[in-house]
Amino acid sequence: MKLPVVRTGLIPAAQYLRMSTEHQRYSLDNQSAGIAAYAKSRGYEIVETYKDAGRSGLTLRGRAALKQLLSDVMGGKSPYDVVLVLDISRWGRFQDVDQSAHYEFLCREAGVSVAYCAEAFENDGSAASAIVKQIKRVMAAEYSRELSRKVSRAQRQQARLGFKQGGDAPYGTRRQLIDEGGIRRMILEPGERKALITDRVILTHGPKEETDLVRRIFQMFVDQKMRLAEIEKALASEGRTSTRGGDWSLGTIRNLLSNEIYIGRYVFGRQLNNLGRPFKTLPETWSRSEMMEPIISLKLFKAAARRLKEITRVRLSDQDLHDGLTRLYAEHGRLTYSLVHDCPYLPLPQAVRKRYGSLYAAYLSVGYEMPTRWKLNADGKPYTDEDLLNVLRRIYAKHGHPTAAIINEDLQSPTARYFIRRFGGLTNAFHMAGFGEANTTTRRAASLRNQRERHERGERRSAIRHNEDGSRITDEQLLDHLRRLMDQHGHLSGAVIDADPTLPSSKFFRRRLGGLKAAYARVGYLSDQSAIVKAALKRLSTQAANDEARESDRRDVALYGEMMLK
Repeated sequence: MKLPVVRTGLIPAAQYLRMSTEHQRYSLDNQSAGIAAYAKSRGYEIVETYKDAGRSGLTLRGRAALKQLLSDVMGGKSPYDVVLVLDISRWGRFQDVDQSAHYEFLCREAGVSVAYCAEAFENDGSAASAIVKQIKRVMAAEYSRELSRKVSRAQRQQARLGFKQGGDAPYGTRRQLIDEGGIRRMILEPGERKALITDRVILTHGPKEETDLVRRIFQMFVDQKMRLAEIEKALASEGRTSTRGGDWSLGTIRNLLSNEIYIGRYVFGRQLNNLGRPFKTLPETWSRSEMMEPIISLKLFKAAARRLKEITRVRLSDQDLHDGLTRLYAEHGRLTYSLVHDCPYLPLPQAVRKRYGSLYAAYLSVGYEMPTRWKLNADGKPYTDEDLLNVLRRIYAKHGHPTAAIINEDLQSPTARYFIRRFGGLTNAFHMAGFGEANTTTRRAASLRNQRERHERGERRSAIRHNEDGSRITDEQLLDHLRRLMDQHGHLSGAVIDADPTLPSSKFFRRRLGGLKAAYARVGYLSDQSAIVKAALKRLSTQAANDEARESDRRDVALYGEMMLK
């Protein structure tokens, strides 16, 4: 939350700082010092700071601070009149110089100007400043292009010499440092980096357990002819984890089977990310080098490559995919998920769905409409919206609260999917039928009854979040429940709360009331050990004071009695 700006006679300004990893002279402290000197000489007061540390200026992606700045300015939330930036390159090295100008225009259109503190020109909108500023933007973009070419050329040369160029170590391998004399040094753990610029990184064998698993995966795929999904299932059943403890997936298994590092060969340049635009390259441009002793034989690797090629489906063009669906429809007279999945000349249904948006749309493109249970009403005519709403009203009157399962069980009704396609969702359909709110309340009450019945049968209950009438449970009602439990049990705990079938879970209390200890304190129950000890000491102190007072009274009475006897 932004604090209101206290006017001091100075012009309120924000500063934007960005630093990649290329030059120390562009550190955030140096930028801030330069901007501060400029602000002091121009009568600006810096009231807001936006920082993008370690971020490239090639694109807007990943620059959360600049995004926030633009959002604040365009949303009218900025308590400043100008944004101060050290120079053109800190605003960005966008390859399309119009992009840089566009973001500055958005600020200026919202009434916030942009000033470049270290530039030799004033950003005053004059023709001279516009020309110089455009030239500076082109120079900043060209600097990044030239730097990208140099870095890429150096990385390829280092890869050809047998040195690893960034990234995690593949499963079954580890990164190892090697000094300028070629002597191997320490093994780098995940996240660690080299400290000396003269050191290089190579790959070496990892633990025996991992290398054995690599060989086993190749054997399962080649010798046992197991599918990728079967290998994934086998590894999951054994509790095996991949790199950095993640689960094995079809993608990780496929990458392992196609990685040449397991025959000792390091490959670099499969995909480049120059100038913020990732793209795949041709195999003839890749850099290869022999880096370590093979984990598997070349013969086994080639056999895996041949089988991968056999099971890999080639990406089809839109026309090829349309022709394949047409052919499948002509062969079977219908189209289903299973038919597409088992078809040897079509990609998987997931790929078809991604291309068309849905399987339903893909089927329609070749003239096949998926059948629903009923497409005509009792008069033999297509259902109108009102016909469908009347069906829902009938089901509601019979069951009290329709659900997708209840609709599908009703043989006189279309399927729930038919309603969803027609109305954009069952909730919309229920509201259009006139019982949306009532259905929600009834469903919540039925859910609560089911909760209790499951608890009575000893089954696990799910979360309760509403009262019996369907209304939302308030914080005060939760506290009343805690007071009731304390009176009933004499103490409070998560187990006591969870044992009551009429209450939400202890996790619900914790989320709503800021923790169980805080909730207990609000109803006067001390669950914290230190608080209990303090309360006990206070009671003992009070009791001791009372005992001393009673003893003093007893002595006074005895003394008074002796005086009377005399």
